[in-house]
Amino acid sequence: MKKIFFLIIVLALGTNNAKAFKYESEEGLTWMGLFGMNISALQNHPFSTKAGAMMGARADYMLPHAHGAYLTAGLDWTMKGGKLSDIVSVDNVLMDATSKYNLHYIEIPIRAGFRYNITEGIGVYGEVGPYFAIGVGGRHKTNIDGDGPNVRTAEDADTYKAFVDDVNHENFQRWDAGLGFRVGVEYNEHYNLLFGCDWGFADMYRDNYRDHYFTTHNNLRLNKVHNFNFSITVGYRF
Repeated sequence: MKKIFFLIIVLALGTNNAKAFKYESEEGLTWMGLFGMNISALQNHPFSTKAGAMMGARADYMLPHAHGAYLTAGLDWTMKGGKLSDIVSVDNVLMDATSKYNLHYIEIPIRAGFRYNITEGIGVYGEVGPYFAIGVGGRHKTNIDGDGPNVRTAEDADTYKAFVDDVNHENFQRWDAGLGFRVGVEYNEHYNLLFGCDWGFADMYRDNYRDHYFTTHNNLRLNKVHNFNFSITVGYRF
C-alpha cells in the first residue's frame, strides 16, 4: 500500500509539472500598467493607518529556460502616511479633530519572482525584492469639527509641509528604501489582481529634528519611524 501511495504522489507531481511546462509563459519582456489603493502606516508613531492611491508601470522579463522565473522593475507614484483622531480645545470648547500625514513618493521597486500557470488562461505569481523612493510632496494637516474664525486659525496653525527641513515641526527626510513582496493572479495574459506589502528600513526623522527634540524635551529620544504599506492593485499587461 505504501508503494502504491508514493507512486500516486509521484504521478500527481509529474502531471502538475507537465501542465506547468505546457502552459509556460513566453520568454522575453512585457509591460504592465497599475492602479490601486494603499493602506499605509507610520510604524512606531502614534498615527494609525490611512488609505491612499497609487499608480505606475512595470516591466517584467521572463528569463529564458527558467520555467517561470522572472525579473521585474517599476516606476510608481504612491501615497503613504498616517491618520490620528483626537479631541482638542478651541476657546475652551472641546472639538473632534483629525490629523493626517499625506506623503507622496516616486518609488522604484526591483524584484525577482516566479510564475506558475494553472491553466492556459490563469497564472499565479509571487515576487520579492527591494524598493527605493523619494518624497516629492507631503503635508501635515489638522481638520477640526467646529465653526467660526478661531477654528480656521487653529487649522492653519497645524498645517505644514512634511518634508521641509524645519525643526519647529515634526518633519521627515525625503529618502526611503525597504523590502517588499507581491502576489498576484493573471487572467487571459492581460488582466491582473495584485496584493503587496512594503516595509521601509529608513528612519524617517531627520537627524537635526531628533537633536532638537532631544534638547527641548528633557533628553527624551524619539523612536525610529518607518513606512509600512499594504496595497491592492489592478493591472493590465500589454
